[in-house]
Amino acid sequence: MEICNQCEDCTKLCEIVPKMAGVFKALGDLTRLKIIYLLTCDTTGTLGVSELASRLGISQPAVSQHLKTLKSEGIVDSRRDGFYIYYTINRDRMVEFRDNFELMYSSVMGRCNRELIRKSSPDQEIRACVIYYSYSGVTRHIAEEIRNASGCDIIEIRTKKPYSSFSAYTTGVFRSRKMACDPIEPDSIDVSAYDLIVMGTPVWAWKPAPAMNAAVQALKGCEGKRVVIFTTCCNQPGEALPILKEALISRGAIVVLEISLTSEDTKNPDAGGEILRRIIQAEPFGDTTKTPDSEEK
Repeated sequence: MEICNQCEDCTKLCEIVPKMAGVFKALGDLTRLKIIYLLTCDTTGTLGVSELASRLGISQPAVSQHLKTLKSEGIVDSRRDGFYIYYTINRDRMVEFRDNFELMYSSVMGRCNRELIRKSSPDQEIRACVIYYSYSGVTRHIAEEIRNASGCDIIEIRTKKPYSSFSAYTTGVFRSRKMACDPIEPDSIDVSAYDLIVMGTPVWAWKPAPAMNAAVQALKGCEGKRVVIFTTCCNQPGEALPILKEALISRGAIVVLEISLTSEDTKNPDAGGEILRRIIQAEPFGDTTKTPDSEEK
């Protein structure tokens, strides 16, 4: 397959799909999958044709043929020890396949998510924006996933004086506990042109990061706007969501959904798409007198 040069943002899928096709074909056989399973479970590194044939209940020539197919795709490796040949899983090839599969999955889900948006609002064009602060990069990743899934605008909040790894866990945590506001860039965020705003922050000391406190105060034209808030944290968001919600309500915004993402949630390659689906399910432009379900399922 030749490079298409037709994608707005090239994902290299046109290059990796042919490579993945061979692996899928090699794995599309029950016996070969059983061989992969046996090699994965083996801790001795001494599985050869005869042992595999015995465990599978098939002939040695049949096993050899299956191993040849798996080796041709780089899925298994072999090593010779005297008269014996032993087989193991090729870790590097499996890592490459996983990365390629996740890229394909992310691309496909991105298309599906945009179609989901079109179906959910066929007669209405919704302008949305993601506003986020990120120290470690986790919240940034989620925000970018939401942008990629929906095509919305994105605004990153930055502190005028960046935190170091030391000051983040000392000064930053102290200021978070005090619910202080950091000097930020941009210092004014005009959201008057948007129908929906998504705001994301990491949790510091069970509260929003100081930069996000400042971002809420920096909003212009947020009165009556629907807002979705999300936090990223190791385990529990503590008071972060209620504090952020109260601050937004005091600015005249309408918080329609609250989402907390744990470290496990953020590892989902379609985390942004999952948030998007939850937003659509919450019907943010429906009856705002209903209390949204803010608990993690």
